[in-house]
Amino acid sequence: MAVRHRYLWAVPAVALAVALGGCTGRNQPLSPPDVAVPAGAVLNPTVGAQDELHDCDPRRSLQPSSTPPDWLLGQKHLVVGVDQADVLMSSWNPGENRFEGFNIDLVTAIVKEIWPGDDPKDHLRFTVVPGGAGSFGYLSGGSADAPHIDLVATSLTATCTRAKAVTFSEDYLDSGQTVLVRKKADGSPEFAGLEEMGGRRLCAGQGTTSIEYLSQYRTRGGGSVLLVAAPQVIDCLVLLREHQVDGVSTDHQILLGFARGAPDLTLVTEAPYGNASKCEHHNASPCTWFTDEPHGFAAARSADGEALIRYVNHVLDEMRADGRWQQFHDAWLSGHPDAGPPSPSPCPSSWPCP
Repeated sequence: MAVRHRYLWAVPAVALAVALGGCTGRNQPLSPPDVAVPAGAVLNPTVGAQDELHDCDPRRSLQPSSTPPDWLLGQKHLVVGVDQADVLMSSWNPGENRFEGFNIDLVTAIVKEIWPGDDPKDHLRFTVVPGGAGSFGYLSGGSADAPHIDLVATSLTATCTRAKAVTFSEDYLDSGQTVLVRKKADGSPEFAGLEEMGGRRLCAGQGTTSIEYLSQYRTRGGGSVLLVAAPQVIDCLVLLREHQVDGVSTDHQILLGFARGAPDLTLVTEAPYGNASKCEHHNASPCTWFTDEPHGFAAARSADGEALIRYVNHVLDEMRADGRWQQFHDAWLSGHPDAGPPSPSPCPSSWPCP
């Protein structure tokens, strides 16, 4: 059960500590078809169709507004849903007794502009939410299982399908899906890229675009991977280190954070087959992305949600222009190969944006 938390939150992230700590000693890779399905995970899950709606541009959002919503000023705080295991974006730092990361810096900057001169801790409340679309119920929540939040600030990919359910901000980070694997003794990846992983077990989080896109991927020879869906992507990291899966696949910035805390793991290094169209916003070579992942904050599909997103877009525009976006990116996402701050154009008053 998720509960509402103030800015200072004291429950340890047990899964993260296990994932980034030592393994239990299973040192030999196991043959994928013969490995038992780990508890809580699903082998070859039923996966929805890849987002095929093309009647919107998920990088665009509503026209910015410099006026904070009246309802938010009256509420006196912003309730933000975060992923405590997203190491570089919104993770819990027990030593500092606070959440930190790229997303945290962005939402803190937004709150500072709503209540200038005040300590942002007095106006920020964080709630841990599931990844992907699993967080959407919290935007209209109010129950013990899904307490209400105002804004989703996880590594959330904006898609046309999701834009039917929530209101997205402008694209604030371009990324793409890649794969994290174990290192060999010489430090090279156990699998250089997806081309070598046909028939191998790859794990992604339930309810995410990662599991959907992974189910659609085919190697040059037409091979597919064996899907393992875990409750959270941090569970995949544990399974990888336990040799129960052969790779973890999700957005680059999430895997980059995992790799920095796990010296026995590394990102793949070879480009997947047929991925050239997915690398428009990639700024390095080779490009290992096999999806295009614009990231947005999400609010409810309501007048209040739209008013909040218009203000969020205003602050995002300011941060791109005055260098704060780059400052936060340099602090948290050094080595992430995006091409810099996105510059999406605003759309008319309708949502989703055409």
